[in-house]
Amino acid sequence: MGAKEFIKKKRVIIPLIFLLIVFSLNLVKHEFVFYIPFNIPGAQMAATIPPFGIFIESEYKNENPAAPCSILKHEKIHWNQYRRMGLVTFYLNYLGCYMRSGRINNWMEDEAREPCVKGL
Repeated sequence: MGAKEFIKKKRVIIPLIFLLIVFSLNLVKHEFVFYIPFNIPGAQMAATIPPFGIFIESEYKNENPAAPCSILKHEKIHWNQYRRMGLVTFYLNYLGCYMRSGRINNWMEDEAREPCVKGL
């Protein structure tokens, strides 16, 4: 096989592998909750990182998950956003909102805070 044939195959194989990885990761829909023994940077208490899981600082482990303002409830709403949108669309939306409005003042965060605001 010559160099030109090898380059042509790489142009097809690498994007196909990337798409296969993204498609496989998008199949993970069940949330996994991890309580981590260290602080998350950026003055956050938790982070939802699809498809890997929900990461919450361990000091909030004993929080009532049924409370309307619980961190777990907030993060599960982000997980449901991921399930509704899919992996790529979730990240594109979240990053777009983050770039336009910041981490706190965007529609995805407003949706996640809604149960707390309404007291549900």
